[in-house]
Amino acid sequence: MNLILDIGNTFCKLCVFDDNELIFKQIVKAETENIFEAADQIFAKYKINYAIFSSVNTRVEGLNARFEALGVKFLEFSRSTFIPVKNSYSTPETLGLDRLAAAIGASVISEGKSCLIIDAGTAVTFDYLKDGNEFLGGNISPGIALRFKALNEHTAKLPLIKEYDWAEGFGCDTVSAVMKGVLNGIKFEIDGYIRDFERDNPDGKIILTGGDTIFLAKNLKNTIFAAPNLVAFGLNRILNYNVSKSF
Repeated sequence: MNLILDIGNTFCKLCVFDDNELIFKQIVKAETENIFEAADQIFAKYKINYAIFSSVNTRVEGLNARFEALGVKFLEFSRSTFIPVKNSYSTPETLGLDRLAAAIGASVISEGKSCLIIDAGTAVTFDYLKDGNEFLGGNISPGIALRFKALNEHTAKLPLIKEYDWAEGFGCDTVSAVMKGVLNGIKFEIDGYIRDFERDNPDGKIILTGGDTIFLAKNLKNTIFAAPNLVAFGLNRILNYNVSKSF
């Protein structure tokens, strides 16, 4: 079995895979003590043979030693790690590893087709995986919370919207105007990317992932495949690929 640790700025997602099947997932605060406690509980319950961890910018001191003490072979996902798809990004040293892992996760479910990968979190990224095996790159745009925050911080009187729900049309007051402006704006943006992608890739797949997956999936085209654990599937494939090479 494989243990996947996807360590973000705020949270860490721990996933257990039996071959290619996700059998357990837990989300904890991205703090060393919390990660160690969750990992110890997983090791006590599952026979973990291999592990991989990927971190946006948070270093978890002692994680390597923890794996070694338990006799678990581990891999830290970095820009020098062998990957099972071609990376055609012109500046791979600047590419976020989470974007690359998501693209590799898409390759697991792509069935050899081209994919538009929409990762909706702090930022919204739109990435293109050609023929299920070549990452070409993509675009980056502000996410929902960031748009609300920008309007609040860079204007004199617009309020910060923290709770929201989907509503079309025009706002009848300032709060609803901001809410509808941001949410419909991001909807129209995503729909535009989908329209252009489908025009050039009529048989392609559209995959939605990230923290706002569930919220957006209910209000976008039904051709979207919601995959909230896409990065974990990508990291699992990366780990299996390197195990096959006897890393």
